[in-house]
This record gives sequence, structure tokens and C-alpha cells, in this order.
Amino acid sequence: MINSILHQIWNQRRSNGWLFAELLIVFTLMWYCVDVLYGFTHAERQPKGYDVEHVYKVRISYNPTQVVWCESADSLQQFWFKPMEEVFRRIKQYPAVESAAMWLGTDAYTRGRVYQGYSTDSVHVVEANIRYVSPEYFDVMRIPIVQGSGMFAPGKTGFTSDAGSSLLFSFAGWNPTASPQPAVLTSDLADSLFQTSAGALNREFMDYYNFGFRYRISAVCALQKTDDYARYEPFILTPFPGWFYESQNIPFVSIRIRPEADTEDFAAHFLREMTPQLQVAPFYLFDVRSYKDQKIERDAAEGITSYIRSARLIVIFFVFNVFIGLMGTFWFRTRHRRSEIALRMAMGSSRAKIRAQLLGEGLLLLVVAAIPAIIICINMVMADVTFTEATDASWERFIICVLAVFCLMSLMVIAGIWYPASKAMTVQPAEALHDE
Repeated sequence: MINSILHQIWNQRRSNGWLFAELLIVFTLMWYCVDVLYGFTHAERQPKGYDVEHVYKVRISYNPTQVVWCESADSLQQFWFKPMEEVFRRIKQYPAVESAAMWLGTDAYTRGRVYQGYSTDSVHVVEANIRYVSPEYFDVMRIPIVQGSGMFAPGKTGFTSDAGSSLLFSFAGWNPTASPQPAVLTSDLADSLFQTSAGALNREFMDYYNFGFRYRISAVCALQKTDDYARYEPFILTPFPGWFYESQNIPFVSIRIRPEADTEDFAAHFLREMTPQLQVAPFYLFDVRSYKDQKIERDAAEGITSYIRSARLIVIFFVFNVFIGLMGTFWFRTRHRRSEIALRMAMGSSRAKIRAQLLGEGLLLLVVAAIPAIIICINMVMADVTFTEATDASWERFIICVLAVFCLMSLMVIAGIWYPASKAMTVQPAEALHDE
């Protein structure tokens, strides 16, 4: 049957030539559009390396008129860290809060980046995003641990401080005064430093800009990225550094709230109820917002939201027009073959056989057009003219997009043939032949 259809396509090559060209161009353009959407969707569905669902960022500020600028550790403890510890304690005791952590450094869904260079041999430097965190941060952000032991064992949760003072924000395994200092690295950073992430536990490396400052790997965590559409970047998480205590910096506070308490107006409730409670000289509650809102604002500011919306609308509009055009082409073509259909029926062909013949002809024509179209698409991938800002061009991605386009165009071809063919076969053969 396929041989017979191919002979018929060749015999009608003059009329099929334009249809072949249309299918070739449409297949290529549609593949490109589907590939762009796949790039966005795949990047969005990749794990970020942390979970910001039900997580809010609390910003604490200070009143300059109430600040006591301190020089000694004792005065820092009394006039800065004791009030900060009280603020943190009150936040943790809020009924809806499940866990809370303090941190500084690279944030998610913002342009706020903090970079640092690291090395194992004082020659080669590896740049990485850095976060200075209290031990509870791993629990608040649900950071998956790939390698670790003790408090950092894979699947371990509930990191809590037992130091008793915000001056340290630490427990025995997360001590900022230790040397070498503990650090948790993403697997790509461990791989860049040691050429493998396997067996990286307890290995040491140094600050590239201060060779005397060394780190020991306490754990290796999952890959991380700064937003849904970004690529994975190397990250390091360490205890708060010495300059944090000496410079009277104010960290951010991230809180994970109970799912049942995460309502649309939670931030407003928290702000209203906690503002008077967090006025612990010199500190006060400045702002609280969810990471969901931070993502929306960041995407809007960067134009990501409008870009993705425009891309999706263009693809949907293009697919709809292609669908109408292809269906109309095959519809018109099938209706003009009424006499051929009538003659086949008069010669004893069944309706099912005629329908299968017409559908097979249309689908085989699509297959023939898809072969050079796929070659063009492969060349586009090799020439790097596809969308690779969020995800890499891979054979898996290419095959998925090609199959999606082929299935979609097959549905268009079937829709353009099935109904007009069914209508043509309801006409009596004698009547159709008489009209001709």
C-alpha cells in the first residue's frame, strides 16, 4: 500500500510540490517555536536546589539615633547582638513560623550577588556565589544534601543552634571560629575544585584572595540556581565571617511558615502584629515578603514575564494559523477529489479503504517533507541559532521537540482529510460522476 501511495504522490508531483514546500517550511518554523517553549518549560521545571514554597524574607533595619557604635566584643554583644538575638527569638516564636534562619549573600530572584574566589593550589581560581548562613538555613530552605554525615547526613532536617547566642549563630559542626572553617558546596563547585564531587567530604581548599583562610567541606549539596530560568551556578554556604561581627551588619531573616498559615494576607498580618514586638533598640521590622512575590516582581522588572507571555502567544497564534492553513489545504484538496473517490467507490472500494488511502497519502507526504526539514533543524542546532540561554541544546531535547511537532502536524493533516473525505463518501458515486 505504501508503494502504491508513493507512486501516486509522484504521479501528482506537480500539485503535491507546493504542498510539500508548505509542509517543509511549516515543520521547520514550528520546530523552532516548540523548541523555544521547551527551553523555558524545561528550565522552569528543573529543581532550584532549594524550596521557597511557604518561605518569606524578613528585613530588619535600625534607627541611626539609637545605634551604639561598638569597638569591643563585649559592647558588640551587649548593644548589638543581644538585641538582634531577641529580635530573632521573637520571630521564631511567632505562632505561624515553622523555622527561621539568618543569612547574608546571594539571594534568589534578585540581582543581589556576592562572589568569592576559591582555590586548591593558589594558581587556579574558581568563582562562586557565597551565602553566609546560620545553621537553621538548611532546614528553612530545604536544601538537599548529596554527601554528608552527622548533622549534614542526606535527608537530615531540623538544623538548630545550640550556641545560646546570636554572636555565634552556630553549633559544634558550624562554628565560624573554627580553622579550617566548615563549608557546604554545591556539587559543581566541588567538581571544579577537585575534578570530582565524589569523596569531597573533609577535603580542604582556600580563599583565593587570602591564602591563610582555609575551608573544610562539611557536606555537598544539590546544584543551585538563582531563579527559575537561570542556569546552575556554583554556590558555597559558610558560617558568618569575622567582618560580619565587627562591622555591625544586619542579616536577612528567612522564615518558613506552616502551610495552613500561608494565606494571601499573611505578610500584612505579620507586619501588623510583629512591628511593635520587634522594636528592640536599635532594631525594627522594615519589611516582609514572600519569595513568590519577589519572583513576580523580579520577572516583571527583568522583562521575563512579558517575554515568555509574548513567546507563548506568538507560538499559539502561529500554531493556530498553521492548523487552519494546513487543514484548509487538505480540505480543499480532498473535496476536489470527489470524482476520484466516487470512481473508487464505483469500482468496489470500501469507505474505510478509501479513507485509509487518503490519510496514508497525507501522512506519507508529511513524512517525506519532514526528512529534509529535520536536516535543516539539525543544522540550526549545530549553528547554535536555537534558544540556549536557559537550557543546553541536547539530542534528547531535539528528539522531543521533533516528535511533538510531527504529532501536532499529523493531527492537522488527519483533521484536514477526515471530515471532507467522510462528506465526499456520503455522495452517491453516480451523482458525483454525473457532476463531473
